[in-house]
Amino acid sequence: MKTSISLAVAGALGLASALVGAYAVTAIYREGNLLSWAVVLLVPAAALVAIYRDVGKRVCAALLATLLVSAGTWLWLALGDDLHSFAALSVMLLGLLAPIGLDLMLLDSGHRLAVSRPLAYTALATFVLAFAPLAALLVSQTHRAVVQSDHALIREVVQHVQVKNNAIVFDHVDPKRKTELKNRLAVRSQGKHYPLSNAHFESVSRERTVKKRTEQRGSSETTVVSRERDEVMRVVLDVERKPTSIVLYSIRGPLTICEEQISLPGDEGLEPVS
Repeated sequence: MKTSISLAVAGALGLASALVGAYAVTAIYREGNLLSWAVVLLVPAAALVAIYRDVGKRVCAALLATLLVSAGTWLWLALGDDLHSFAALSVMLLGLLAPIGLDLMLLDSGHRLAVSRPLAYTALATFVLAFAPLAALLVSQTHRAVVQSDHALIREVVQHVQVKNNAIVFDHVDPKRKTELKNRLAVRSQGKHYPLSNAHFESVSRERTVKKRTEQRGSSETTVVSRERDEVMRVVLDVERKPTSIVLYSIRGPLTICEEQISLPGDEGLEPVS
């Protein structure tokens, strides 16, 4: 009876890690920063494998770290935030310290956690068998929405694009798009690839004046109703040679999601940066 319960707990740990991990992969795939999530996941798991010598503890600690890191990542992205450095470090520390802390608490209470190899292999096999199909299913379901979102992002960015010397300039870009541009988009020009994560992001101020024109007794008068000042973003991407056309494409890791070829106008005056 005790062995059956232990096997059920091991299987539940593997299944939970696979399920939450698959949802985290889907969220990261939608957001675009696959590399960061891979690093955040692998570092605590690899550290725990190095710390523990017992095979059973190694497997269970790594699966628990996967569960915690995936849950933290999924929650963070569900709240609408990018997985920036502070978030990545926080989630990484959670995955590393929580299994160790749990083990130390059990030792302090006089209970030594011993995990046999059959239990560890049961948990690991459950994770491996469940994670791949779950992740593939969820990613395939969200792929169409990802393609539509990336197409819309590319169309928005290319509305104001020009070349200035050896730089490609995307003007009048919404500052809220900065993270998406850095994580998702890249430029292919004359056989070279330039991710927008290497571009310069500049803030540009624009002032718009709203005027009202009134006519009385054959004379007209123009009155300034309001002045609005807003901030837009300019993205400057340096390239090796001045291009006449580029391909702007979106990526997820090594995969190209969609692309658009763009003919570039010549040098034009740019608005001053404030």
